Amino acid sequence: MNILKTILKIVLGLAIFSLILIAAGAEGAICIIMAIPFIGFAMFVGFTIGFIISVLDEKRHTGSVIVFILFINPASYIFDTYTKPIEETVTTEIMVNSSNDKVWKLLNTKINFSTPDFILFEKGVSYPKNITLINKNGKLGYSCQTNNDQLQLNIDEFIKNKKIKFSLENQTVPMKELTPYQEIDAKHLHDYFIVKYGEITLDKLSENKTKITARTQYSYKIAPQWYWKKWSGYIIDKMQSHVLQSIKTQSENERSATVL
Repeated sequence: MNILKTILKIVLGLAIFSLILIAAGAEGAICIIMAIPFIGFAMFVGFTIGFIISVLDEKRHTGSVIVFILFINPASYIFDTYTKPIEETVTTEIMVNSSNDKVWKLLNTKINFSTPDFILFEKGVSYPKNITLINKNGKLGYSCQTNNDQLQLNIDEFIKNKKIKFSLENQTVPMKELTPYQEIDAKHLHDYFIVKYGEITLDKLSENKTKITARTQYSYKIAPQWYWKKWSGYIIDKMQSHVLQSIKTQSENERSATVL
C-alpha cells in the first residue's frame, strides 16, 4: 500500500511539475513527454530525499517537488550547458521501381511531399512539405518549406543521376511546442540541434529499379546524449522515410502513366 501511495505521489508530482512548466511557458508538452523517464527518475530521487529528511527529523517535511525544483532540475540544466556537442549520421534507404533518370528528373523539379502519418509531426516536430530546385545567380540550391518555417539549402555537390549534397543556409526550427501560448522560446530549441548536411544518392540497380539513399549528419548537445540520440535518430529516420516514400510514389506513378 505504501508503494502504491509513493507511485501516486510521484505521478501527481510529475503532473503538477509539467503543468507548472507549461503554464510558465518554459517548456511545451512534446518535450516534457519525451523527457518523462528522466523527470520521473528525478522526482523519485527527490521524493526519496524528502522522505529520508522527514524520517530523520519529523519537524521537517521537505516535499519532493521542492527538492526537485531547487536541486535536481537546475543541475540538469548545468549538465546540459557543459555537455560537448557530438555528431551523428542517420541513413535511410528505399527501393524504387523506376528508372534512375526519372528519379533524377523528379529531384530537379518541385516535389510536394504527402502529409506524414506520424504523431510527432502532427503535433509540431518539423518536417518538409515541399522542396523546389532553384538557380540563384548561377548557383543551384533548394527552397524548402516545412510545417514550421522556410529553409534555403545550398547545394554543395551535384553529380548528375548520382548525388545531391546540400547544407542549410539557415537552421530549421526543430519543433513548435504544444503550449497554450501563441509560441514559446524554449532554450533547447536554439543551437542544441544543428544539421550539418543532407544528402540524396541514387544507385542504378537495373533499367527500371533504383536504390535511393538519404543521409543526414547533425550535431547535438542535449544531455544525456545516449537517450536523446535515440529520439533524434528515430525522428530523422522517420522524416527521411517520409521524403523517400513520397519520391518513390511520385516516380512510380509517373512510370505507370508513361506505360499507359
